[in-house]
Amino acid sequence: MKPFDLKVLASDHVFYDDQAVCLTVQTPNGSTQYLADHAAVISAVLPGELRIRKPDDSELEVVCGLGTVMFSENSAKVTVDTCETQEQLDRRRAREAYDRARERLRQKQSIEEYKLSQAAMARALARLQFKGKDIH
Repeated sequence: MKPFDLKVLASDHVFYDDQAVCLTVQTPNGSTQYLADHAAVISAVLPGELRIRKPDDSELEVVCGLGTVMFSENSAKVTVDTCETQEQLDRRRAREAYDRARERLRQKQSIEEYKLSQAAMARALARLQFKGKDIH
């Protein structure tokens, strides 16, 4: 497969800056894959799994938070608030974050607070689901 340039930026670090042959992210339309020569696009990225297949056919799987993906001229740029590997995740902390967000959703809140709580809950759930995966 033909490679393309890929840069994945988390809010606090550059996670990936190299070539890839396939990028898979969660978007409002479901799981979306990007290959070389993809049409130019800008899309939202939802909390969930992000997979990168490298030119040597190895795969990198991480969990990411909210963000955007831009693909243009055979180059992709993903900007997300968080990006973590299996090793970086702490199941207990993810569970506590999920429980806190769920409790906040039960409380009377403004629309803005409610949406922030929903986003926090989605991030925590994505982390828990990713941490529960059996990756070799």
